[in-house]
Parts: sequence; structure tokens; C-alpha cells
Amino acid sequence: MNARYIVVLLTLLMVSCSLRRETPSNENVLPWKSVNEKLMTLRKERKVQEALELSHQEIPRLVQAMAEETDSRDSLLAQARLMMDICYDSYMNARQYSAGLAFMDSLNANNMVRTHCPYELLHYRATFHQMMGDNEEAIRLADEYLALPRNPDKSRFIQQAEAISGVYIYCGNNVPQAIELLEQAIEAHEQGGYFRNMIRLISRLGIYYRLTGQYEKAAETNQKAIANYTDDMPTQNVVIAYGEQANLYGDLGMYEQALQMNELACRYSVRQDSFGLGDLYRYRAQLFRKLKKRDSVFHYLRLGEQASTAQQSFKGVFVNRVTTAEAYLDYPDSVQKALLLTRSICKDSLRMPPWAKAQLKLHMGRALMLTGDEAEGVKLVHNASRDFGGMGMLAEEYNANAILLDYYSSWRKKDPFEYYYERCRLFSDSLKQAEIMRAVAAANIRFDTHRKEEENKLLSAQLDLQKQRLSYNIAISVTLCLLLILFVAYYLFRRKVHRQTLENNRLEMQRLISRQQELNRRNEQLNKQIEEAMASKNLETIRQLTVQSLLSKEDEQAFRRSFAALYPSYLPRLRERFPRLTRNEELLAMLIVINQSTDEIALIIGINRQSVNVIRSRMRKNMGLSKDESLDEILKSFL
Repeated sequence: MNARYIVVLLTLLMVSCSLRRETPSNENVLPWKSVNEKLMTLRKERKVQEALELSHQEIPRLVQAMAEETDSRDSLLAQARLMMDICYDSYMNARQYSAGLAFMDSLNANNMVRTHCPYELLHYRATFHQMMGDNEEAIRLADEYLALPRNPDKSRFIQQAEAISGVYIYCGNNVPQAIELLEQAIEAHEQGGYFRNMIRLISRLGIYYRLTGQYEKAAETNQKAIANYTDDMPTQNVVIAYGEQANLYGDLGMYEQALQMNELACRYSVRQDSFGLGDLYRYRAQLFRKLKKRDSVFHYLRLGEQASTAQQSFKGVFVNRVTTAEAYLDYPDSVQKALLLTRSICKDSLRMPPWAKAQLKLHMGRALMLTGDEAEGVKLVHNASRDFGGMGMLAEEYNANAILLDYYSSWRKKDPFEYYYERCRLFSDSLKQAEIMRAVAAANIRFDTHRKEEENKLLSAQLDLQKQRLSYNIAISVTLCLLLILFVAYYLFRRKVHRQTLENNRLEMQRLISRQQELNRRNEQLNKQIEEAMASKNLETIRQLTVQSLLSKEDEQAFRRSFAALYPSYLPRLRERFPRLTRNEELLAMLIVINQSTDEIALIIGINRQSVNVIRSRMRKNMGLSKDESLDEILKSFL
């Protein structure tokens, strides 16, 4: 017994200590939760500068609290990561990349933050370097991120994997690494991780599959993104999905389908503050370029540059101008325009991704070669070929080598011709194989698309039929409900009217009875006065006249109507059973049924009590009742 008592005391002591430890922790975390709620409200209201000022003020204080409150460090750490996320988003939305990088570098100098938030800091800093055009440093930080064990927080890993994959694409054109990261992110999502823009991530994976020639996988991924989109998701997700599907169809030569997908992407883009609209217009121009529709090409290139300029997208404007220069080279009378355009944008190329720089070199080199400055042009095309080769962009390297091969062939320069001939021959085999794969993929996709279209038509027909049936069912249900409501309303109305009528009849009967009783009482008083005043005279005739019933014929009829309304089947049943009853006996029966006493009946009819009893006796005889049977009970049994 003592041992059990000691165990209970120890348990209570442990619970008490645990509560004492947890209470300060909760108290320490609550203020920071309140700060983060305020920051999220500012972000939602797009008050970027206010959010940045509050973040700068609170993050150092929160870091200090983490150093001091070791018991609640994990809870404080979660709040710190959230606060840093909001700060990072605010810098990105404000396009203050340099200031954002400086602030994150200052946090990286803090040992507490660097130790507990390495994934976040590398993610933020790599992205800011990417946005500033510092490609080498961005790649270095991305590599450092990958060197860490995978982030155990699945939701945060998905968000970071998307950003780091973008660094590898835009800063190094490392498509396989980007694919691996996004595939891991999708795996984390399937294991329970949450990411609000998951459709966007899936769409980007479709882009990378296309870039590596995995066309069927790209189409499947894009369709998955489009099918999973719902209206409560950010619209930018479906913009990317439809846009990438358009690009895939364009690569496969399915231009009609590509234009349809691009048009859908543009519509959604306009709904979402023109998200990605500059890129969509540029891709649309490329589709018309393949269709050799010159007017449409330059029209959409102009729209693309306008959209990118309005969104202050430096990269969008740059890439759009490079694409415009390439389009000018398709027409001999526009070569000089291409040269002037490429020279005007060279000064901005330092901040651009390597693949964009290589394309600029290629187009400028072609323009120089076509306008007479062949030496400088060949040099630029040669450099572009080398850059494309370093990035594994086989088709682009082949195009650059083909230009050089034509040049050296026309000038009969044997050594460089043989070199580029051999390179082109090797590339040609690979490109032919890739073209065959594209043709097969296009055929498969066309087949799947046709099959899905037929399935969708059948499904649409079934849905239409179901909707039609549902409409009919709804119409019938509504009609029945209305009829039911009308019937119930009519029933309740009739019931109310009936009750009111019965109540009126009851009151009328009561009024008649009360009036008759009052008249008969006055009649009795008058009789007494007459008898006292003329006791010695013969006034029998006068007395008999005064004691006659004061219930008039009209009053009796009104009484009978009211009684019949209250008890419609009483008199018919009574007459059927006792047909010999007189009219006065029926009146007596009705008064008995409504519980009038003998004295009350005498007053109503205008006779004395003895006369009422005489009528009752006569009724018993006419009804054939025995002495043991109660007249009142028999009469009431017919109700």
C-alpha cells in the first residue's frame, strides 16, 4: 500500500514538473506567433515594405530569444523559419534582390541561425544570387545545399527543391540535376509533404522532361498538372501547365494543338496579373515562326516585350530581344536590324543565364557574317558552339556547327571544314535519332490525345445526360415540393377556418343560451311580482303567457345550426336510432349533450324544473330505456 502511494506521488511530481517546463515555453512562443500572424496579414495585403521593416526588427530579437530560451528552442525555431520565409518572399516580391542577399548574409554570419537554419539560408542566398545574375555563386550555394542530408521537413524540402532546381536550370543549364530534385520533391509530396504550388512544380518537371527528350513522360506530367488544377489554387500553376504543354506540342510539330494550349495559358495569365504573359507571347511567336507567318511573329514578340517591361522582368525583356534578333535573321532585308539589336543588348548580357548568352553570340555572329564582318562573326559562332557543347545543348551546338561548316566549305578551308564536318556528322546521327524519337512520341501522344478526346466526348455526353436527368429530377422535385407546400398551406388554412367556424358556433350557442337563461330569470321574477300583486285575482291565463319559452324560433334555428356545425353527425345518428323523438325532445337532447343542468335547461326552454323532468320521462319511454339506463349517457354516446 505504501509503495503504491509513493508511485502515485512520484507520477504527480513528474507531471507537475513537465507542466512547469511547458508553460514558460508556450508563453515564450505566443508573442512570436502573433508577430508572424501580423506579417502574414501584411504579405496578404501586399504591404511589402511594412513587412520588411517588421521582419528586420523582429528576426534579431527572435534569434536572441532562441539563444536564451533553450527549453522552448524548437518552438521558437519553427517561428523563426516562418518569419524568415515571409521576409524572403517580401524581398522577392519587391525585387530587392541585393538588399535581400545582404540581410540573409548577415543572418548567415550568426552561428545560431547558420547552425539551425542551413537549408533556408542556402536556399535564400542561392536564389538571390540567381536573380542578380551571379550564376557561379548561385551554383556554388546550390551544390552546398545538395551536400547536406535531405531536409527532414518534407513540406519545406519541396519548397526548397523547386527553388534549387531553378538555380541549376537558369544558372547552369543542369537539367538532369533539376529533374532529380523535382522527382524527389514529388516523392516527398506523396509521403505527406504539403506545397501550395504543387501543380507549378509538376509543370516544371514536365518542362525538364521535354528538354531532355522524354516527350511522352513530359506529356503525361503536363496532363497530370492540368487535371489536378482546381479554381482554389493559384492561377499561375495552370498557366505554367498549359504553357509547357503548348511548348511540347510545338517541339513535336503539333502546331494547332500547341496554339490552343498557348491560348488557354494566356487566358489564365491575364486573370493572374499577367503572370508569365511575356514568355507566353514569345513562345506563341516561335510557333508562328515555325509556321512561317511573319506578321504574327513580330506582333507577338512586340506584345511579349511590352508585357515583360510592364512586369519589370529584366530576363524576360532580354530573352525576348534575343528571340527577336533570331527572327530578323530569317529575312535578308532584316539582317541589319538583327545586328543593331544584338549589339544594343550585349551590355546587359552579363546577368543572363549561360544558354541565353550563347544564343546571343550565335545570332550576333550570324548577323556579322551576313553583313560582311566574317572574322568577328565566325569567332562569335565558334564561341557559341563551344558554350552549347559545354552545357550539353546538342541541337543548338549542331546549328552553330552547321553555320561554320557552310562558311569553311565556301572558303575551301580544309582543316576546320573537316573538323566541323565530322562534328556535324556525329550530331546528325544523334539528331536524326532524336527526331525519330520525337516523331514516335508525337504519334503516341496524338493517339493518346485522340483516345482521350473520344473518352472525354463520351464522358461529356454521359455528363450532359446526367445533368439533363438531374435537371428533370430537380424540376419534378421542386414541383412536388411546391404542390406539397400548397397542399399543406391549404390544409392548414382550411383547418384554421374550420376551427374558427367551430369556435364561432360554440360562442354563438353559448351566447344564445346565456341570453335565454337571463330572459327566463327575468320572467320568473316577473311571475313572482304578478303573483304577489294580484294574489286574490285569477291571473292564470296571464301567468301561462309569461312562462312561455322566450327562446324564439329564430334563436332556436341559430342554436340548431351552431350545434350541427360542432357535431354534424349527432342528430342524424340519433334520429336513425330513435325516429319517434319530437322536436322539443331533440332540443332537450342537444342541451343535455352540451352539459346543461336541469335548472339551466328549464331557464333556456322557459319551463319549470318539473316540466323538464316530465319531458325526460317521456323521452325515456319513447327511446325504450330501462330504469337502469342513464338517459344522459345514452344521449352522449351518439357524439
